[in-house]
This record gives sequence, C-alpha cells and structure tokens, in this order.
Amino acid sequence: MIKTIINALKNHVSFSNFWVRNGFIIVVISVLSNHLFEPENFPFNKNYKFPLFPIVVSIIAGSLIILIAHFNFKYFKTKYFTEKINTQLLLRFLFSTLGYITILYIFLYYVLNGLINGIESYNIYHLLTGLSVSLLICTLGITLLFSTDIYKLHKLISITGTLKVQQGGKITLVKYPEIAYIYSENKIVYIVKTDGTTIFTDFTLNEVESKISEQSFYRANRQFILHIHSIEQVQSIENGKLSVLLKSTVSSEKAFQINISRYKKQSFMDWFEKKI
Repeated sequence: MIKTIINALKNHVSFSNFWVRNGFIIVVISVLSNHLFEPENFPFNKNYKFPLFPIVVSIIAGSLIILIAHFNFKYFKTKYFTEKINTQLLLRFLFSTLGYITILYIFLYYVLNGLINGIESYNIYHLLTGLSVSLLICTLGITLLFSTDIYKLHKLISITGTLKVQQGGKITLVKYPEIAYIYSENKIVYIVKTDGTTIFTDFTLNEVESKISEQSFYRANRQFILHIHSIEQVQSIENGKLSVLLKSTVSSEKAFQINISRYKKQSFMDWFEKKI
C-alpha cells in the first residue's frame, strides 16, 4: 500500500515543476523561520507552543510573493526579454517586483496586525524594519528563482541559429530548422536533417546539447535529442512513460518511436506544451 502511494506521488509530483518545488520551499522556510524567530516557539523551550497561525500566514504571504514574481517575470519575458536582456531591464524587473511586494507587505501589515492586535499595535519602526528584511530576503529569493530562466533566455537570444558540425577536418554549417533530431550510436553522434539526410559528427551528445537552443531542442534520453518541429504525436504508454512519434518525413525505422522515461515525463511536457 505504501509503495503504491509512493509510486503514485512519483508519477504525479515532480520537483522540476515550478509550483511544487517552490511550494515545498515556502513551507520549509515558514516552519523553520517561525520556530527560530520567537523564543517561545523554539522547540526546546519549556513553554514551547507550535506556531500554527504564524506558519499559515507565512505560507500565504510567501505564496503571494511567488505569484507576484512569477507573473511579473512572465510579463517581462513576453514584452522585453524575448528581444534583449541587459542590466537595465533586469533591474527594472527586480525593482518593479519589489515594488509590488512592498504594497502587499504594507497591506498585510495594517490589515492583519489591526485585526489581530488592534490599531494601537501599529509601529512605523517595526513596519520599516520588517519591510527592509523582507525585501532583502525577496531580492535573494528572486535572484535564485529566476537566474536559470534568465540565463536560458540570454543563451537563446545570443544563439545564431546555426550549428557548426565537425566532420573529420571539415566544418559544415547546419541551421537549426534543418535539424530533425540528433542521436548517438556506437559512440558516434549523427544529425538527421528534415530532408532525411544524415551527417556524422565528431561531437559527443553532451557537447551538442551545450551548443544548441533549449527552446527548440530537448534531450529525450541518453541517445536522442529532438527538435520540436520533428514531433508528430505524444502519447502516454505503460509504466508512466511517454512515446514520441516523429513526422514521417524525418523518421526512420531506427527513430520512429522514442520513449521518454517517467522521470523525465513532466520535464518534457513542460517543454513541449510551451511550444504548442
């Protein structure tokens, strides 16, 4: 029974998912911080009392902050980051996000504090101190949260869209839209083009992966890297796996069906659904 529950969680809960990963982090930080900040909440205190209400408030506030940062990032990604990424734009994203968080903090401070402790508990020093600490923590959190996404966008923008393929002493330029998929066999990496022709390379698959755009290509397994345009159909199969069918114009008997493991299923679907 327990094993069945664990397997079900593995199939449906993935820490590669943005909300699952950050929801878990918020809960952990809320529990730890509320046990450490107040002496009576410290586990070894003789008057210990589990800080349920502060933890719930922290989780709600943390979730709202994540939502603000997430949707502000999506706005900047759609309107600005697809064209260029520079220090000025990054600072605009950061300070605008912190501005929204400041409004949220002040609102929660006056509403919750007034409801719980009364208006006589309002203190400008406590407000500014708490706000300053919160903004500092949020700055670090936002930096960690979106650094990978910003790097990927920067990498995408800086890519010329052409792969330099080494073949012995020759270098061949292959444009990304011309690549259907890339695979490795007997330690040799081959590029299959959309017209069906195959090019062998001197690369390893890891080297190819580091040179191509993650927006257009996906490392399906140890042997295959797929281009989004080569995919005809995706369907679920046994054991929580996915089967990826390639378009008939680019597929061969060797690569017509490519399986995605259940461990990479969520990651693949996150990538694939953004292209639909």
